[in-house]
Amino acid sequence: MLLSVITKADLFNAYNVLFGSYNKISMDFLRYLQPSVLREAYRQRALETHPDRSKVLGESKTEMSERFIEATLAYEKLCSALKGDQIDILAGEIGVKGKSRQSPERPNKNKNLSDHFYKGCLPTRRLLIGQYLYYSGFISWRTLINAITWQKRQRPPIGEIALKWGMLSPYDIKRILTERSKEQRHEEKFGQYAWRKGYITPFELMALLGKQRRIQRPIGEYFIEQGILDAQEINKMVEKLRIHNG
Repeated sequence: MLLSVITKADLFNAYNVLFGSYNKISMDFLRYLQPSVLREAYRQRALETHPDRSKVLGESKTEMSERFIEATLAYEKLCSALKGDQIDILAGEIGVKGKSRQSPERPNKNKNLSDHFYKGCLPTRRLLIGQYLYYSGFISWRTLINAITWQKRQRPPIGEIALKWGMLSPYDIKRILTERSKEQRHEEKFGQYAWRKGYITPFELMALLGKQRRIQRPIGEYFIEQGILDAQEINKMVEKLRIHNG
């Protein structure tokens, strides 16, 4: 799905993801941001967060995947504001005009270059269902990103789970959020910050993250909701995935 509306906050947050939050920016600054500078920042950020480098960097592949997706979405938002789109500032929002809303799987020769259908060979490594659909040519890269982002948003906040389990109190959660804001550590995840500050142990953080992922909605529901695949087709693809991974 192509972006139809981007707010100021969206663009500022996207800039912070790629360039860091230490620079003060304005709309005038973003208007004069050079595409070449944006591309270089994205390449650097993508290199730093690509999940294929998780073993080399000694970090969680899942966490790196999330940061890589976040960087990709940030890049696409900024591209939408720079690539000849008319930008109107109205009531504190930026409307990106000239974009039509359409099915993610409908071919469009003018679509964002970051969206594409995979045409190579199916990787032999183990895959998740979203990856399998992408590498099998059933969905585009943009649709995969949208699906993963949708699934991520279905997860209950780490703080909510920690509160239910008695690991943190409402006062602890408020204090963590306040301290993180004062230190301008907005990019650092709540659980990571809470662990670094000693509110929870590494084991408790692992348990919270595991619980968060277990109770999130299956990604297949996104494709059903969007009318990309029906339940029967999803089940067939899951079976093919099982054979592939086996």
